[in-house]
Amino acid sequence: MKISNDVAVELKKIRAALDNMYDKLNVSLYKKNLGAKVSYSEVKIFDSVSENFGYISTIIRELQDSERVED
Repeated sequence: MKISNDVAVELKKIRAALDNMYDKLNVSLYKKNLGAKVSYSEVKIFDSVSENFGYISTIIRELQDSERVED
């Protein structure tokens, strides 16, 4: 399969975004709630990576709709 240099650059950006998401999702996060009794509530991880998901989705759609390089 042949791809243009522009596509290769975009694929590198996608991989970097995926690596970043993995780093953020690979930990358990809890928010400390202060009061008379200390308690913890789980933080929704997706909120911290939703921009990455949006970026990946947009780029993938653009790549799918782009013209293909002939062999």
